[in-house]
Amino acid sequence: MSTACVNNCKLLKSICLNISGAIKRRKMSINNNDIGSNSYDDAVKMLNSLQSFTSKLTRHPGNLKLGQAINENRCGVSYEDLDQLSVIHVAGTKGKGSTCVFCEQLLLHKGYRIGLFTSPHLISVKERFRINGKVISDDKFVFYFWSVYNKLLSKKSNEEELPAYFMFLTVMAYTMFVNEKVDVAIIETGIGGEYDCTNILRKTSVVGISSLGFDHTTVLGNTLQEIAWQKSGIMKPNSVTIVANDQPIETHQILIERSVEKQTALLEAPPFNKYNWYENTSELGVLSTAQEINASLAIQLANAWINRNNKYDWLKECKIGPSGMKQAPIWEINKQDKQALRDVKWHGRNQVLNITPNLSYFLDGAHTIESIQLCSKWYQNICSNSKSQLNKKNILIFNVTALRDYSTFLNILFSENKIDLVLLCPIVTLINNRRPDTVDMNFNYEEELAKCHNMKNCIDICDVEVFNSIHETVEHVKICSSSEKNINFQVLVTGSLKLVGGVLEVLQS
Repeated sequence: MSTACVNNCKLLKSICLNISGAIKRRKMSINNNDIGSNSYDDAVKMLNSLQSFTSKLTRHPGNLKLGQAINENRCGVSYEDLDQLSVIHVAGTKGKGSTCVFCEQLLLHKGYRIGLFTSPHLISVKERFRINGKVISDDKFVFYFWSVYNKLLSKKSNEEELPAYFMFLTVMAYTMFVNEKVDVAIIETGIGGEYDCTNILRKTSVVGISSLGFDHTTVLGNTLQEIAWQKSGIMKPNSVTIVANDQPIETHQILIERSVEKQTALLEAPPFNKYNWYENTSELGVLSTAQEINASLAIQLANAWINRNNKYDWLKECKIGPSGMKQAPIWEINKQDKQALRDVKWHGRNQVLNITPNLSYFLDGAHTIESIQLCSKWYQNICSNSKSQLNKKNILIFNVTALRDYSTFLNILFSENKIDLVLLCPIVTLINNRRPDTVDMNFNYEEELAKCHNMKNCIDICDVEVFNSIHETVEHVKICSSSEKNINFQVLVTGSLKLVGGVLEVLQS
């Protein structure tokens, strides 16, 4: 661990402490003998008690406290265990989750046993963990949750708090993948990279950095250069780092400098259409531009991992391109790889659900300016290609989390699409019936409802309605489409992954 990290350890430890209210709830649960319960809901409720009561993310989310716990063997997994775990580590602003899932499928189709850890979840916490392409069972979640929780609890001193929510899930993921003996764990960072909780690994063979842009600027910095510095913090000595081919020019020099500092080989993934494809790509269906970028990066990450033991043989063939970075090799994409890409299902990202003959939902959890721009173009393209002969009504279900600039998001969506109706609601599925998986300790319903009314006052180009919950909003759409069967309702849901998750939950219920 670096000197700078050690100097910051005490500061980060204090930042990561949960407030007394969470401590009291946890003690209450302990006194009620909830520890070790076989119930999935009980495990998630206990997990929720680790949420931090804060309206702001901290500058350094806190991999040091987690590293300290591992170093002191307080969580059931050691650095020696993690050194033996083969990892593909992925950071980025946009598309890092999609990149991880593309990579997972490519390796699964080649017969490898894969562990996948992503965030956030859409409907249930257990979605964050996949083994061999399948979300883990309730029983497996409960087993690993209490194994880690009880281990940490038994080793903590009176002064110490347990790791916060995401930090705990990170320990749980690493413990699970070590014990399940996966061939490779694909790990998506939470926020940033340098100080992210997932970045406690000493050895990583392959690193990916998806498209960079502005998000979490209070934590990562207000410039693309600062953000690139943070994201590239997951680079490791003797690794191969591959970056997406659409990186802003402002980030190029930082990525190059950081690769030298971190002693990693830096490559840029090629455009999607540059690969030597088996036959053609028509079988893949229509991938958005963003997903083509993510798929190309995933192809590179998967092949770099497979060929990690002879990396110097193929790295020496890579030439420096216009960006100043070496260009990654053009691997041949065979029939098996094409099938893997086609099999990818990543809910809530460029997802289309045809509910009835005259009602379709278009769901994309875009929540940055760049991703909203891509989402807007995707919706425009897919709707304009619709062959329906019915009259169309375009509805936008929208909200954002935290302090994101909703007016800019809305302006982007309105500038490229004819929106007939906007539906706003707080990001809560049902007012009085919230599953443990959806609980956010920082959520204030009255404030969120007031924000919706503020957004309504900013929109003057179409009708706007505010509802009390996601369920009410979706029910309103259902009633409208049922009563006007001569109209094709095209519903775009965007602005927040939590909003998309809530809509999916209602549609599936």
